Amino acid sequence: MTVGMSGYKKLMRTQNIKVVYANSYRLRLQSNRWKNKNIHAYVKQRMAEFPEIETVAGSAEIGTLLFNFKKASFSQQEFDDFLNELVKMTDEAYQEAPVTALNRLYDGKQKVDHLLKRASLGLIDSDTLIFSYSLVKGIRAWSSRPQAALSFLWWSYSILDRVNRKREK
Repeated sequence: MTVGMSGYKKLMRTQNIKVVYANSYRLRLQSNRWKNKNIHAYVKQRMAEFPEIETVAGSAEIGTLLFNFKKASFSQQEFDDFLNELVKMTDEAYQEAPVTALNRLYDGKQKVDHLLKRASLGLIDSDTLIFSYSLVKGIRAWSSRPQAALSFLWWSYSILDRVNRKREK
């Protein structure tokens, strides 16, 4: 297995995959791309379906995957198929994974809502604050910049409409 890996240094370097441990029947790889728990779980599950792999284990915290193979050695073609499948599964996992940046923004909004509600005894949340700000800016800008005022008023209306639709559910 280690002999076949010499030809794949470029693929492993571009995908940021490091060999942590390799011997017959076992191979442990590490990549920062597998540190996301959703990516790690997807790759682990899909690679377990590969016919030459007996089991797949690893840790999402450090981004490792441990492959236990059914046979001790591979031909160049089999090892090439394995690495290509691993890269393909990793790329597919990113398409299936939830967007973490948007989740972090939403979590931040939830924290701000909690702080505002606690500080105002439940009277204000972030939607109320943004609605009020855009409404006041729209009214103030109406005489000097009607186009900008309409934009602010549209924002305030859309926030109010969204909040009302949430309440109806």
